[in-house]
Amino acid sequence: MTEGKIERLLTQANDRLRQSHSGVVIFRRGQKLSLRGVLPPKPGKGDRRSQQTIALGVYLNSAGIKMAEIKAQELAADLALERFSWDKWLNSEVEGPTQTVSYWLDLFEKDYFNRRERNPSTLITWRNEYEAMFRRLSPGELLSDDILKELVLTTEPDTRQRIRACMVAQALANFAKIDIDLKNYRGNYNSANSFKAIPSDRTIVEWYHSIPNSEWQYAFGIMAAYGISNHELFYVDLKSLRKAPGHLISSYRKAHYGVRKIWCLYPEWWQEWELYKPRSLPKVSGKDNRDLGSRVTRAFKRYGICKPTWIRHAWAIRAMGFMPNPMASRMMAHSNLVHNQTYQRWINEEQERKMYEILMSRRDRPLPPSVH
Repeated sequence: MTEGKIERLLTQANDRLRQSHSGVVIFRRGQKLSLRGVLPPKPGKGDRRSQQTIALGVYLNSAGIKMAEIKAQELAADLALERFSWDKWLNSEVEGPTQTVSYWLDLFEKDYFNRRERNPSTLITWRNEYEAMFRRLSPGELLSDDILKELVLTTEPDTRQRIRACMVAQALANFAKIDIDLKNYRGNYNSANSFKAIPSDRTIVEWYHSIPNSEWQYAFGIMAAYGISNHELFYVDLKSLRKAPGHLISSYRKAHYGVRKIWCLYPEWWQEWELYKPRSLPKVSGKDNRDLGSRVTRAFKRYGICKPTWIRHAWAIRAMGFMPNPMASRMMAHSNLVHNQTYQRWINEEQERKMYEILMSRRDRPLPPSVH
C-alpha cells in the first residue's frame, strides 16, 4: 500500500472522529499509531486535564488505522461517560494477535528453527510447506482469524493445497494464540485418486532404455531400482553398488534413520542395467535439496518421463511383495505410519493377485496343522 493511500485512510478516520465530536485524534509516531486528546491527569500528576498521548503500538497500515479508530471511539466513550481510568489506558499498547503478519511470521520462523536443526532437509520443508503459503499473506496487515481464514480460502477445496493451507494457518494461529479452528475447511482430499499416475514396471523399463544421455539414464535407473527421491540421488554411496547383491547405501536423513541400506527391486535390474559399473551422475548444482530435486524433475520432463515422485511410489508398492512394510518404510526414510497411509490404499486388484501368488509360492510360508 502506498504512502499516499495510508495518509488518506488516516485523514478519513480522523474526519469521522471529528464529525462525531469525539475529541480524540489518531496520529503517527514513526511507523506506529497513537491517540491524542484532552485527558484527566495521570496518577500523581496534579488535578488538571491536559492534552496527552496514548501509544497503541499498532502499525501504520490499513488494518492498524482501523484498530486505532476503534480504540479512539472507545476512548471517547470512556471520557463522555466519565469512566476513564489510566489503569486501563496506561497498558493500552496492542500486543498478541493484533500485531502484523510480518511480526508474527518472523517470530514463527525463529521458533520453528529453534525446535529443529536448520539443514537442507528442514529448509526445504519450511519453504515448500510454510513459506510458500505465507507468501499469500500481506505482511503489513494485522494478523487475525479472518486473515487466516482468507488464506485457507485462497486454495481450491478438496485438494492437497487446501490441506496444506489449513495445517499452516492453524499452526500460525496456535502460535499467535488466535482462537480459530480450521478443521472444517480441510475438505475430502484423497491422494488415492492419483494412483493412475504411477507407472507400471514395464513402462519404467521402457523409459530407462529410451533415455539417450548415459548419465541421466544411470540416474533414472538408480531412482527406479532403489525408490529414492530426486534430491536423495546426490546423498548415496555409488561405490556400494559394486558388490553383490547391489544394496545401495544412503546417508540421506541420517540424523533420523542412520545410514540406510536399500534393496534393489528388482534385483535383476542391478545386473541388466549394470548399475554396479562406476559411472558419473549428471552434474547439477543447487543451494539446497529443493534446487537439486528440481533439476532432476526438469530432466525427467525433458525426456518425457513422469515426475520422480511416481517412480518412488512404484518402488514402494513393488516392495510390498518383497519385504514387510516396516523394512520398506525405513529404506524410504519415513515412518511406518506414513508408509501405510500413503501406499497400502494404492494397491489395485492386479497387484493383490500378484502378491498372493508370490506369497503362496514361498516354500517357507505357514502351513495348516496336520491331524495325522
